[in-house]
Amino acid sequence: MKLTLLLGAALLSMAPAIALAQATVYPLTIQNGDNTLVFDKAPERAVTLNGHVTELMLSLGLAPKMVGTAYLNHPILDSLKAEYDAIPILSDGTGSPSLEVVLATGADFTFGRLSAYRDTAVAPVEKLKELGINAYAVKGTLIKGATMDDVYEDIANIGQIFDIQPAAGALIERIRGEIGAVEATIAKAGKPPVKVLVYDSGEDAIYTTGKALETQLIALAGGVNVFADLDETWSNVSWEEAVARAPEVIVINDYGQTSAADKIALLKHNPALASMPAIQNDRFVVLPLPSAFEGVRNPDAVRTLAAGFYPELFE
Repeated sequence: MKLTLLLGAALLSMAPAIALAQATVYPLTIQNGDNTLVFDKAPERAVTLNGHVTELMLSLGLAPKMVGTAYLNHPILDSLKAEYDAIPILSDGTGSPSLEVVLATGADFTFGRLSAYRDTAVAPVEKLKELGINAYAVKGTLIKGATMDDVYEDIANIGQIFDIQPAAGALIERIRGEIGAVEATIAKAGKPPVKVLVYDSGEDAIYTTGKALETQLIALAGGVNVFADLDETWSNVSWEEAVARAPEVIVINDYGQTSAADKIALLKHNPALASMPAIQNDRFVVLPLPSAFEGVRNPDAVRTLAAGFYPELFE
């Protein structure tokens, strides 16, 4: 199993670079899940609907094309703060802006998680299309089993849409290189994989991740998610199921009203978990949830996880 995981991680980091066209030829057609987007020219008035996609767009140098941001439920990266502060904020960290607020910006493009494109959030992609707004959804929220390749595809697509292929290619290679450096350190040390449980939330059961990007981030950091076989991206599992899989480390998704320290205390004082190796050995890794979402923080997630799994390698 050790060799299989290490070889799998190495193959992921050695994946061929995504080929980007020298320049975009419009009209451009982009397939985004079931949604077909057609661009007659590069968008001029973009709105980002989640914090991690805001950071991605800013990292691509697209601040001059951004007329609004929304749903930043974490502090913006320091390196992006000046540009972020100059763009109108359409909603706070508690939810999506209304359709009316988005329309008032004169937007011709939106970028967000699938959850932003619901009747209860901004609007479905079909409704936005009727209003002349192309709506791009993060691929990892459209599928099960998202990987970093899906993140790279999003970046490449944004590069084509805005005709900024050099910037998109450079960002992909930077992210790939930073993750690859962590993988190489683990592979060189020949460490065995660590069995990992993700605790997101829950008091009567554990809300954990299955076929979502966080599972691959754990694998890239040298671990294996004990619930990688779940059919859903996120699901509840019982305390008994978690104990039976004997995780050696618990990853705490850090966000929201409940602190990571309170989550750890809840787990440590739960008698149903007393026999779990991770509890007995007091092994927890706190992962800021924004790092687990598709975007420029993914290398930070892999480094944080790897340092928690193998502290002797990442002092």
